[in-house]
Amino acid sequence: MTSAYSLFYLSSTSPVSLPKQCVDSPVFTPPSLVVKFGDSATANCSVCEKDCLGTVFGLEHAIGTKKINGTSIVWKVNSLTEWVTSLLCYYNHKDGRQCSKTLGITLYSKSPFCRTNTLLLEGESYLLECLVENIAPLKHLIVTFYKGPEALAQMYFNSSLEPKPVTITSILNITASKEDDGAQYWCDARLNLDVQEVPLTVSSQKLYATVYYEPRLLSPLDPVVFTVTEGEQLELNCSAVGKPTPSYVWTHPASANIFSNTSVYSIKSVTFGNEGQYNCTASNIMGTVTIPCWDDLVLFFPSHLVLVQSFFSIIFPGGQIKVPILHANKIINPSLMSHLQ
Repeated sequence: MTSAYSLFYLSSTSPVSLPKQCVDSPVFTPPSLVVKFGDSATANCSVCEKDCLGTVFGLEHAIGTKKINGTSIVWKVNSLTEWVTSLLCYYNHKDGRQCSKTLGITLYSKSPFCRTNTLLLEGESYLLECLVENIAPLKHLIVTFYKGPEALAQMYFNSSLEPKPVTITSILNITASKEDDGAQYWCDARLNLDVQEVPLTVSSQKLYATVYYEPRLLSPLDPVVFTVTEGEQLELNCSAVGKPTPSYVWTHPASANIFSNTSVYSIKSVTFGNEGQYNCTASNIMGTVTIPCWDDLVLFFPSHLVLVQSFFSIIFPGGQIKVPILHANKIINPSLMSHLQ
């Protein structure tokens, strides 16, 4: 399973060094050109300040047009589509020497696209591919892979090839993890050219990764003894995260398996039959985890009041009377004694 990025097309020519003996040399404005494929471009060459006066001067170009105004030559092209091109501005010195300057031109075409299956499985290895087409000069290229804002790796290229467009593919191996779910993977290609103060960088589109992983508890649960009063409502919770979203099955010794679409199992009114151990199973296509949520569910039954009547006597002249006394004694419901023995 691979991820691929098609980035862009680049080409450039490097400026030629000026003859050291030329003090009054031609000057290009701007000093270099970076042009998008098919766009128009223009440059001006100031041939000299005074040394070219009365001499032969000109501008050599394979494409475009030129217009001469005094010692200034303006070059223009309506649509630049030549991968290897340059401008040579020159004049012939009176002593026979030629003074010249070459304008470096970088031509690029930005055409990013992504072609990949972005569904990843946790623990599996994948290849990210950064495809850079028609890049030149290759020796100045740096390819960087990213996950979000984080740079994962940089790749450099050593090449003695002619500065003509080539196509290269950079590959990075990654292992998918839960933390990568929703991450953005992308790459960029940068040309470090001497003719530019700021490197030319073009980025790919961003790929959003979806990572499938087995269920995990949101917070670990240690088996506990849980006490609740008869007749109360009870909710048992074993929340887990996973992708795809987990389904849940609760088990209890006294009842059949109960399927639930949520992690919460509710008992509206607790009875003695609800006592015992409860297990929760969370599962998806990646795996299953069984959680012994409670070792035992113990019910506390309310005490019952039993009235016991007794008497005491009051003696007075001529006779006596018996006065009743009521005692409130707590005893356990006799019907539950067999369960508690």
